[in-house]
Amino acid sequence: HPSIHPSISMRPLILLSLLALLNIVNIDGFTFMKNWKIPKRDRARKVAIQKFGDKKLAVITGASSPLGEQTIQELLATGDYHVIGAYATAQDVSAAETTSSESTFTPMLCDPASFDSVRAFCAQVHVFRGAKTIDRLLCDSSATTDTTATTSTTSTTSSPVFTTDGHERIMQSNYLSNYLLTSQLLDAMIDSPEARVTMVGSTAAATKEGDVKALQGFRDGFKTPIAMADGSDDFQSTKAVQDSILCQQLLTNFLHTKYNKLTGVVFNTLALDSTTATATATTTKNGLSALTTVMTDPKGAQSGLNFAVASTAELIEQVATKKAYDIDAAYELVQLSDALTNSQNPPIQQVTSPCPTLTVVGAITKGKVKREELKRMQQGRPGISEPAAATVQKPSKRQKVARVADRVVSAVVGQTIGRVARLAGKNVLGEIPEEALTGSYDDTEEGAVEVTMEDIDELQAAISDQLVKETKSNSKFGDKKLVIMTGTSSGLGRKAALALLRTGDYHVIGAVRDLDKMEAVAEVDGFDLENFTPMYCEMNSFESVHQFCKNVDEFRGDKALDRLVCNAGIYQPSLPYAKWSADGHEQTMQTNFLAHFLMISELMTSMEGSLDPRVTMVGSVTGNDNTVGGGGVYPIADLHDLDGFKAGFNNPIEMADGYGFDGAKAYKDSKLCLMMLSNFLHTKYHKTTGIAFSSIYPGCIAESPLFREKRSWFRKYFPIFMKFITGGFVSEHEAGQRLFQVVHDPRCSKSGVYWSWNGGPREGRGSEAIEKGGQISGGGGAGGGWDSIFENDQSSKVLNIDTVYSLFTAASKISGANWPYEQSPQIEVGSPKLEEVTA
Repeated sequence: HPSIHPSISMRPLILLSLLALLNIVNIDGFTFMKNWKIPKRDRARKVAIQKFGDKKLAVITGASSPLGEQTIQELLATGDYHVIGAYATAQDVSAAETTSSESTFTPMLCDPASFDSVRAFCAQVHVFRGAKTIDRLLCDSSATTDTTATTSTTSTTSSPVFTTDGHERIMQSNYLSNYLLTSQLLDAMIDSPEARVTMVGSTAAATKEGDVKALQGFRDGFKTPIAMADGSDDFQSTKAVQDSILCQQLLTNFLHTKYNKLTGVVFNTLALDSTTATATATTTKNGLSALTTVMTDPKGAQSGLNFAVASTAELIEQVATKKAYDIDAAYELVQLSDALTNSQNPPIQQVTSPCPTLTVVGAITKGKVKREELKRMQQGRPGISEPAAATVQKPSKRQKVARVADRVVSAVVGQTIGRVARLAGKNVLGEIPEEALTGSYDDTEEGAVEVTMEDIDELQAAISDQLVKETKSNSKFGDKKLVIMTGTSSGLGRKAALALLRTGDYHVIGAVRDLDKMEAVAEVDGFDLENFTPMYCEMNSFESVHQFCKNVDEFRGDKALDRLVCNAGIYQPSLPYAKWSADGHEQTMQTNFLAHFLMISELMTSMEGSLDPRVTMVGSVTGNDNTVGGGGVYPIADLHDLDGFKAGFNNPIEMADGYGFDGAKAYKDSKLCLMMLSNFLHTKYHKTTGIAFSSIYPGCIAESPLFREKRSWFRKYFPIFMKFITGGFVSEHEAGQRLFQVVHDPRCSKSGVYWSWNGGPREGRGSEAIEKGGQISGGGGAGGGWDSIFENDQSSKVLNIDTVYSLFTAASKISGANWPYEQSPQIEVGSPKLEEVTA
């Protein structure tokens, strides 16, 4: 291919030559490649081991405060740490060097009122540590909250003091410098097996007075004479302290969301009473300072928490104000902080699978993926841009040789293996089903009566009248939980709904587009019709979704919604062109993602009052590219820069990334969007509403109607292949049991989780598994029982908060979703509402 550098074509020959040479000298090539390391890096690691031994490296700011001094002494006393103490003045550094004889203690200069000083400190830390990772970073602002203003922070107002960088001193010392420090040192913590970042501040931010939501002062550059984050002309030192600590909490929650699952780095905050922090060192029950405890105690290894010291001197989790969990404010704060500090947090690292198969498959398919994506992108962006003009470059002699060789090989293969494959494809595999080529989702069958919008309106009005009549009786639910599940007329949803009804604990509302089919399925499967209510919902129409949500609210009356399961989906991998929804959007993305996006936004308030509200989204391994199924089979799910969504995603724009249509990729992208949405809603709403958001991958349901548009041979032999070759077969019944478990099992009330089972295929299960505590039986040895459920890892694409923030914004505009609680009242500490949410 002309776009590929000839050196890439030569690499297989070079590799084969190297392996042949190793074979001649009797060296195992695989072992050699596996164990070979860059000598320079290996030497650096040896130097780090000689310098630090097995000690952890801790960096502590605010080292000159009484609490900072005590914390350093306690960490050194354990014998487990080498501590770098950051001091604000050169005199403090000299004093520390004079008084301390510890070889495991290194004082350095770091003035939080100067960005240059912070950058110099970080550079000095990197030189000092070499190849050693940083294991603890403690940003202690508890002492500066009372010393940075011209008067004590207990007073209402004072004159602002500006640093040499032109920023108000309290905000720069307490927040902006800590932001810069974290961004500069975070890369050095990623490879640590137990890295922790702790922001320490005053309990002042626990009050309702701190508020930086407007951030107008930051938007305007936050330089003299601007002294408040919200841009107010009325400077108040007390509020400046509260705002700065609130910024710390917002930053901590943002970093937890962005990095914790991908890197393992723990981010939390510790709130101390400012008077005790500056006067005497607050100690916990074990006699250690609060700072030492949060750095060493196993409880401190939990990420995304706000700690405080209880009256019993124990380290406890403190529920912060709603403002501290405002992901919108946090996201904007980080963008503005980047500009103010001229810094940026390190890019997200891809989580790589330890699976050897994926490593091999990934290496083989990487080149193909790049070629195919390049080909798709060169075809232009329908509705956005025309195909790119081809650029002609004169090939080198080496490129000419490579092209001739490629043509010869391609011709030989095409006339031999290719010819046989074409004959086999025609005579053995059969033709592609007509419905796969023309699309089956919105076509009218021959002889069928066309349904008009007037018919739908009449049907919905009749349904609404019937629902109003039913709401007169509040006894229809009893003590049963109320569940909404989309797509209950077939496949996974059908089996899961049946399992829920058989418990006798649920009333299930099935959202379906074919009520007659649903009625037949309910009768055949023996649904408990007293506790099952089918409702019409065409996911291909936003208006239908709106009406469905209204019908639900009328039907439930005062009954809270306990579960919302987003299951419905379509898969059209062979469709050669995009088909459009009633709203003019590509139908796979609208049905699988956008309609559910809108439905969640409208039904979230219906979950108020539920003791265990859950929203579950059915994802797919194909949307998670750190797996064989998601990263080893082209096309790969990838939203790129979401240019299609940003441009409105209306006909003729066919894909979320704005490029040409691919039916399989449209499905994978939609599942990627669902899993990203689950994580984002967890971050945005879980701690303030109590709703648990999760996604699941129930396994490869090889006999699912999802594959109805595949060739007949595929539908026949794919289940056999999954059963006896890969061991990854999961039946509809077993997959339904898994979805049922996430809805029903108390263990699955945890939010922000991607649920999977077993950890992989080919885990042995005999027939006796069905007798073991509710174990789920399945074919081929894949899957697992009730107790094999686990929290699976997700790829960096799924966890990319920058992409999901853009996705959320664009999808809200496309679907017209208005998300609740944007202007909700502040939840105050100690309120009955907070106690309910916490419980």
